[in-house]
Amino acid sequence: MPFQFRDAMCSSALVMALAVPAGMANAQDSGAAESGLADIVVTAQRKQESAQTAAIAIDAVGGDALIARGIGQAEALTKAVPALTVTNGGGSNTSIFLRGVGNITNSSYNDPAVTPSYDGVVLGRAAGAFGAAFYDLARVEVLKGPQGILYGRNATGGAINIIPNRPELGKRSGGFAASIGNYDAVSAEGFVNLPVGDTSALRLAAMRQVHDGYNRDGTDDLDRSGVRAQWLFEPSDRISIRVGGDYTHVGGIGTGGSYIGAYVQGASGYSFVPAGLDSSEGFNTTAANAYRQTALGAPGFGFLTAMNRVQSTDNRYWGVNAEIAIKTGIGTITLLPAYRRSDAESYFYGPAFNTAYTKEKDKQISLEARLAGQKGGVEYVLGGFYFNETIDNVGEYNQEFVLPIQHYTHKTKSWASFGQLTGHLSDRFRLVGGLRYTHDRKSIDGIINNFIAFCGGIPPVTPPASFAAGCAAPGALPRFPNFTSTADTVNWLIANGFIAQGSTNEARDQVYPLSNGRGLILKTNYPVVASGTYSRATWKVGAEFDAGPRSLLYATVETGYRAGGFQLSEGNPAYDPEFITAYTIGSKNRFFGNRVQLNVEAFYWKYKDQQINYFSISPDSVLINTIDNAGRADIKGFDVDLIVKPFARTTLNGKVQYLNTEYKALTLTTASPRDNINCPSTPTGGLLNDGVTPILAFNCAGRPLLFSPKWTVNMGVEQVIPVSAGAELSASVNSSWRSSQYGAFEYLDFEKIPGYWLTDASLALRLTGTDLSIGLFVQNIENKRRIATPQSSPIGFAIARYTAPRTYGLRVSSSF
Repeated sequence: MPFQFRDAMCSSALVMALAVPAGMANAQDSGAAESGLADIVVTAQRKQESAQTAAIAIDAVGGDALIARGIGQAEALTKAVPALTVTNGGGSNTSIFLRGVGNITNSSYNDPAVTPSYDGVVLGRAAGAFGAAFYDLARVEVLKGPQGILYGRNATGGAINIIPNRPELGKRSGGFAASIGNYDAVSAEGFVNLPVGDTSALRLAAMRQVHDGYNRDGTDDLDRSGVRAQWLFEPSDRISIRVGGDYTHVGGIGTGGSYIGAYVQGASGYSFVPAGLDSSEGFNTTAANAYRQTALGAPGFGFLTAMNRVQSTDNRYWGVNAEIAIKTGIGTITLLPAYRRSDAESYFYGPAFNTAYTKEKDKQISLEARLAGQKGGVEYVLGGFYFNETIDNVGEYNQEFVLPIQHYTHKTKSWASFGQLTGHLSDRFRLVGGLRYTHDRKSIDGIINNFIAFCGGIPPVTPPASFAAGCAAPGALPRFPNFTSTADTVNWLIANGFIAQGSTNEARDQVYPLSNGRGLILKTNYPVVASGTYSRATWKVGAEFDAGPRSLLYATVETGYRAGGFQLSEGNPAYDPEFITAYTIGSKNRFFGNRVQLNVEAFYWKYKDQQINYFSISPDSVLINTIDNAGRADIKGFDVDLIVKPFARTTLNGKVQYLNTEYKALTLTTASPRDNINCPSTPTGGLLNDGVTPILAFNCAGRPLLFSPKWTVNMGVEQVIPVSAGAELSASVNSSWRSSQYGAFEYLDFEKIPGYWLTDASLALRLTGTDLSIGLFVQNIENKRRIATPQSSPIGFAIARYTAPRTYGLRVSSSF
């Protein structure tokens, strides 16, 4: 352990102790204040059980804790789950990592390695679940490791289950939580539960969240609203039917970032020049645009221009789903039909290009059927699953002298059969075995058209000769607008005098000489029409032993699989499946009259053929984002979770995760000027189509996996202080430490996110007779914006997206 980390951890522990707020998984709630630690019920194994008796690696956060800690969206879950990282890279895409397993999602057709689900429905895209707010939830469950047996689609890294509160029969109730804060933040949510006769109930919930941008250009703002309705019908104790629908709209300007600096290529390699801008500048301010215009863009080699429009986000997510449960003589039959749709449209600045645009429609239909029961000493879960998804996307990624235009339809059909048996060999010892067979069929029908403005010709005239050729003169070469049509682009070039009248737009590669003689424009035409199937049997074996009335020992070996697929990537249209084998041993314990909880887990994961995203270069010298397979990686470590309730109104919590990750094989293939990668390289023997530039293979074996900090520590304290017969004060402080970690595959110095502390605090007055709570909160007391996602822009900039600054405000909640 590094010296500075040890000293910081010890000094903070003396001040703050180890703790968690009321309502968090396995921590106290109001009903357990006098009786020790409370349980949180989870359904991660398709049955209701305490998280303490579930022989799996799971973190669960209760609905009350989500409100108390201000966790209103997925990105904030990282404060409660040390193993988790959730980032947004622009547009509607969301990237999820658990213990280094995950994928930077730049394109929607790449399945998530950590599978999100909402109300038991597995979602093909993370944005739909994580674009929505966390409101009126029973809990969020984070399962660590492959989920290849009981969940709808295989997940190599884990699963995140977002579970709303269900309607309650015979109960008329409601509640609300509201807050105001700096950055003009307003958050409000509420619910009402209404009985409809003796056998049914209706639950309605809604929310609204807004705040101004954290960046000077207005980005990193929030504008989100949603509504959910559920109806429960239980005509007898053997039949339950629940139908739900939800709708979320996400608007505003959207996710932003700032320039850190730029890499300049010279005879001896790349040198880094700082931008001199701070973390809150944004990409579209006077200062940011002035800095941007000092850089040359290839291959036109003129100076870049200011951002050509303001970002915007207009995303709509909605769906309907049902849960039908029928108790029979052989067990409970559960049916989960669902339909979900996303309509997302965004203009965004990523990654430091000019304005990118994407418009996408995602539709998925799924059906899961399960039979769960017990015969003698054997518990069983048997089931089948069907999934059908269609993605229609149109987009452009404006690099000023290069305009890639993409259109595609991507389809996935997946079905699976699965089963898990638990044999009770004695009252204390159980063996578990599970098997799943998954068959995926994927197809893509799309096209990439690139408009590329070259200085001089192919290959281009490069600096300093490009200045003599006049390419840097204003108006000498076109800076492309944000078109998504090749016809519109050609007509614009004609109308502005860049190419000759009568130039045509044809479904082939074309070259248009510039009318001023200073270069030419190449239009490439690259269709991708492909399909294929992937199949895999995954399995699980495990053992469970009750070492005492409140002590569980368990060990499992489980495999996971994520299907390969097809992509709009010139020269690399397909990628292979990835696989993982996870070995886990753990123990869950309660001691001293249910006042001390100690859970320990050790894990060793073997990861093979990880699907990674990075920027490469195509054989025709075009910048491309590609999905490739990384090779092999090892992931190992341990997790220690301690909760102590030394007094009836005091709760202490500490969680430590040690994580050691290493790529045993990782090769990145690219060429100049996209070869700024901090790994040893060798020529592949191939050349780009200029016949001169060598293609290089970078060997990054020995590097850690992304978003895998070696040490993560969560700790804090909650103290409840009675002030009168019907009122009490609740004070809590929570702090977390993450050691340094890499956030991008180039492994450049700025892409190594430094270690940091993050501390939140709250003070609330609770009126126990009315269930009213009024309190103050502050988040990120340190007021430091830490790098959330670093990125080496393919056009030379070093950029990053940052976490929120210090926020504070007033929160009120009540139920009735």
